[in-house]
Amino acid sequence: MNSDSESTANVQSIWTRLLFSVGKKKDSFDEPSTASAVERQTENSRKGGTIWEAVRKADQPSMERLVQQDPNNVNARGPVGECPIHMLFLYGTETHLNMARYLITHFPHTITQIYNQSEYYGENVLHIAIIKRNATMVEWLLGDEKNRAYREQQLTAAACGNFFKVGRPCYYGELPLAFACCTNQWNIAEILLKHDASMDATDSNGNNILHLLVIHNLPKMYTKVKQRWIEIEAANKTSSDEYDDDEEDEKIVLDQKKVIPLWKRLNKDGYTPLTLAAQLGQAEMFSFLLEERKITQWSYGPVACVLYPLDQVDLEFQEEKDEDNTDKAAGALEIIVKYAHVELIMHPRLIDLVNKKWERFARRIFFRRFLITLCYLIVFLGTTILDQSRIETTEGEGEEAVVVKVEPLGWVQQAICTVGRIFVLAGAIWKGKAEFNEMTSIGVKKYFQTTGSGLLENCLACLFCLSIYICNILRAFDFQAQTAVLAIAAIIGWGYMLFFVMAFRLTGPFVVMIYEMLFNDVLRFFIIYIVFLVGFSQAFFVLFDNNGFSGFLVSVKQSFLGMLGDFDLDAYTDTTYRYISVTLLISYIIVVTILLLNLLIAMMGDTYGNVIEGATQIWHLERARIVFAIENEMSTEERNLDSNKYWTNIDGERYLQVEEVDDKSFLHDTEDDAGDGDKNDSENENNK
Repeated sequence: MNSDSESTANVQSIWTRLLFSVGKKKDSFDEPSTASAVERQTENSRKGGTIWEAVRKADQPSMERLVQQDPNNVNARGPVGECPIHMLFLYGTETHLNMARYLITHFPHTITQIYNQSEYYGENVLHIAIIKRNATMVEWLLGDEKNRAYREQQLTAAACGNFFKVGRPCYYGELPLAFACCTNQWNIAEILLKHDASMDATDSNGNNILHLLVIHNLPKMYTKVKQRWIEIEAANKTSSDEYDDDEEDEKIVLDQKKVIPLWKRLNKDGYTPLTLAAQLGQAEMFSFLLEERKITQWSYGPVACVLYPLDQVDLEFQEEKDEDNTDKAAGALEIIVKYAHVELIMHPRLIDLVNKKWERFARRIFFRRFLITLCYLIVFLGTTILDQSRIETTEGEGEEAVVVKVEPLGWVQQAICTVGRIFVLAGAIWKGKAEFNEMTSIGVKKYFQTTGSGLLENCLACLFCLSIYICNILRAFDFQAQTAVLAIAAIIGWGYMLFFVMAFRLTGPFVVMIYEMLFNDVLRFFIIYIVFLVGFSQAFFVLFDNNGFSGFLVSVKQSFLGMLGDFDLDAYTDTTYRYISVTLLISYIIVVTILLLNLLIAMMGDTYGNVIEGATQIWHLERARIVFAIENEMSTEERNLDSNKYWTNIDGERYLQVEEVDDKSFLHDTEDDAGDGDKNDSENENNK
């Protein structure tokens, strides 16, 4: 009995180790997991007579005795790559910090010690002091006379271990200044800046401080950092003068063409802080960044004329020298459309931008394209009908009628059919050329990375043109496969009309609804249904004693029709095992016809409710996609036409000019003033 249990335990142990090792890299077999390392760290801190125990207990006399006996104790490494100085800062009590001061005073190199294991690699005591929000220790580490020699080393240390990677809770930008800003500690950031911390530094992802503040959604800190950067740059460029006006400082910085403003710099993914907010879908931060860029021209009561810069927001013009540059930085509108951020597309200024584009050029081009496409498809339909028309001579009447003679149409009809074929082919060539030009202009990758109506238009246009080309090639060589290809082309061609349907408020959400139901609800239903279909088909195949694979396909057909209620009960009762056959049939009807089909209907009902609830947002998003797709196909010359201009040019920059109405703020101020007046009147009355 014991041998059996031991054998079972051994098998389970082997199986557990096997499962644990699946998917691991080879190098990971020799590297302990982070969890076990932290556990060993806890155990080390409780080993008597070690510096780790002295650190944990805050026993300064014991620590001093140990480092005096063996100075190498200050360089000891723990399981996660830590040194004693790191643990003293992590514990963070006043006694521990006094012990840390002792170590740094007597062993100055400890101030630059970093974690040397992969999880926390690069972190030093300055990082820890910032995270602990200890401004006093930060000032001492950087400002003490004995520590000044190590100041630059401390300020440039990058905590780039796995614990600080993008997507982890403690991704704070690796550098100490970024740590202070991302943890919303402007007082500590000022200390670091006072000791010459660089505001231009970036982390391993190319993110500067403003990128990081967008990630952590800190608009107030963003304003402070941006203003300080402007002041520093203005001071560097004009050290002999002082500028108190913020707008004047910003103009001085922007006039220096060699210096790219911090808020316009790209990270390694090609995003500025504004476009990064759009990519992350952070509505609050994105709205803040748009509003802080605006310029108020004039105001009258609640009405204000406002200019919004279109750089980083709108589709940029393709310069001649940049025609081959397909990786140009994307604008916020393009990113929002790509990632389907409905909350961002509902921002009033983006709605204004899309509306202006729609009114100036998109609506005209859209309806013109709609009429051209409709006429083209009608010609395509007429050509197909004429191509398959013939004169048939029949004998007999009704069901007994028999075709005895088939003759082709007259030469006039054949000529019309030939002209129609040429027209259809020419239209496909013209459309294919337009799609090819768009593909080469923006790049193949970006062409197929569009989403929603834009992706639908691109894919259907390419597939339709390709099918027409293939159909004509097969027709030229008189292959019968041309009929099948032509049938597919007809489906794709009329399916292209869905692109135009999506632009309308009443019909657009329903197209999205069909897409969601097909690729979510119906797909999940069929994945589950196939399991039951194959299982019951095999069971009926055995019970009916069908012959071979063709017999199994007959069984599959019967099962599928049974789901729709089309089954012959007598056929199931005539088998040898009729009770089993009928029982299985009833089970199949209950599980599939009653449960699964009703479950599918319920899922579709939920999808319908969700889509209808956000119908306005979906309509705005799809219209933005259509406008963007149309604008993407336009050349620079077309976009620059006066009839298509939707922006205002000021000093070579493009701006969106809108009139904002803020009744609440205007009336609120009036009411406050009136309220203050009433209050003063009552106070005067009381004083009397």
